Amino acid sequence: MGPLLLGTILFLVLMAGLFVPLEGWFPHRAGRMTTRAVLVCVALLFVDVFAMELVGGALLDNLAAFASRARASLFTGVGELTPWLRGLLVFLLAELLGYWIHRLMHRVPWLWRLHAVHHAPTHVTWLEAWRQHPVDFVIHGVVVGLPGALLGASLSEFTAIVLLRKTYTTFLHANVSWRLAWLETFFATPAFHRVHHSQDPREHDRNFAGMFPALDTIFGTRAPR
Repeated sequence: MGPLLLGTILFLVLMAGLFVPLEGWFPHRAGRMTTRAVLVCVALLFVDVFAMELVGGALLDNLAAFASRARASLFTGVGELTPWLRGLLVFLLAELLGYWIHRLMHRVPWLWRLHAVHHAPTHVTWLEAWRQHPVDFVIHGVVVGLPGALLGASLSEFTAIVLLRKTYTTFLHANVSWRLAWLETFFATPAFHRVHHSQDPREHDRNFAGMFPALDTIFGTRAPR
């Protein structure tokens, strides 16, 4: 069994072990996913991960190799950053680019046709986070992976950022009722992201941020609370 397949299975098992009980104990909305919906989401998760590895990963590797050769003139001083500071910079830039590619997917018609697969369910759960068209998944993955590729993030730094983002994406879609009080001012939550999936026309194209609602506030896309 290849490392990518094993890693994906392990990630799925860990997320299920965490969010299935939480959604059962603290549901925001009653009801369960159909067996068909579960199978579709699981199948898309594996297809998307392998598509990203074959297409997106290869593209990012080539960009990283180019950046490594050109960094002395194009990214003066980046090599002098500590791993911690470089990792933080890569993470923040990935969040910013993630916001904008997500917003473009709602604005550009052909991108929306791909992204609409993710918005098909009326009510989301943790597993619906992975109902994504493979092309949508690869485009988003390449865009948010650009900072790491261009700034020379190590494999461990890049892996840590990817796992954090994927885990947080799962959390955002969880069907849980709890609120995080004052933390919701600084961090996106399931309640924040449910607005993004709302069927209410007044809430369309709102709350794009993956982790920091401040991005929606700055760029004028945060839904009124």
